[in-house]
Amino acid sequence: MVPSSTPSPAAGSSPLGEQLHPDLAKVEITSAFGNRLSVVLHSYNGMPETLAEPLAAVTVYGDGRIEYHLTAPANGGGR
Repeated sequence: MVPSSTPSPAAGSSPLGEQLHPDLAKVEITSAFGNRLSVVLHSYNGMPETLAEPLAAVTVYGDGRIEYHLTAPANGGGR
């Protein structure tokens, strides 16, 4: 259910988007350290999956799409 490891766009550019899996039971979005968000996808079958990317925003649409907006690195450089 977690998005494939495709190249990540730079912060402020187009977000990562995907169609939510039909087995998805719940999207849990909580605040995390450093003004970031933590996202956990819960399915009806299997263990919850945590998204590893540092996120600034998450948009969940009623038509079953989700977009992840990445945060900018603290030092402006790579990870």
